[in-house]
Amino acid sequence: MAETSGIQLAHAEDAPFVFSGPPSRLQGTIRLVNPTSEKVKLSSVSVQSANLMGVARLPLTQIPMTARLAPGEQTSLRSTIAIDPYTPPGTYPLTLTIGGQTVQATAHVTEVVDFRIEPGEITILAGKESKYTREFVIENAGNVPLPLGERCEAPLLDSVDLVTTMLVGLHDAPQPDKDSLLTSWLAGWGGMAAGTLVVTRDAIMLRPGQKITATATFELPGALKPLRHYRASLQLYNATLAVDVYTTVKGGSKRSG
Repeated sequence: MAETSGIQLAHAEDAPFVFSGPPSRLQGTIRLVNPTSEKVKLSSVSVQSANLMGVARLPLTQIPMTARLAPGEQTSLRSTIAIDPYTPPGTYPLTLTIGGQTVQATAHVTEVVDFRIEPGEITILAGKESKYTREFVIENAGNVPLPLGERCEAPLLDSVDLVTTMLVGLHDAPQPDKDSLLTSWLAGWGGMAAGTLVVTRDAIMLRPGQKITATATFELPGALKPLRHYRASLQLYNATLAVDVYTTVKGGSKRSG
């Protein structure tokens, strides 16, 4: 079986080679034909680019691609290029060499938002204080800068689930009519919201590939009841930070700011 010699591109001259997608999987289709009387094999395609690097940030030189073509056989291959994950979104020119033929191609790199935070959940044992600090490791694993503001907020909710709240409301309704049931249920649902959890930190711009340690301050609302469990969920781009708050015996007392 001959190695790549004899394989030809089956693309029309005016049909551009286009690869598109996130840096981890730029995908495109390559059409090939074997016009010879022998079986041929293709194991890779040579690539050249002045602006794109491989996943290890070394020059991009080859695309793994395996094809075996019988005499006269045609095939269409779905090919994937993996490049430096922090490559900014944009359009980049490529040069492909297949079976002695060199052609121009284009890579369209799409935006990837990938914010990561560790730990992904924290627990606060809340006593008389209203503010608590925690340290995190944050990372921008995407290919676009991520601004992180100095403040974010989320509702702090009682951990009692909705079904339990409905049953309590049913028990507490003074009369078994629809209006009293609805009023009791709404009062119970409203009581699940303890207030707003406020998180403050230094405002930064996290660059692609940047990983740092950051400190955040969590300020609890002032009307928490003692010996209760509250929850909040902070959405930070594609990441979620779960916050569990357990109040102590003094949790319901007036806390200092």
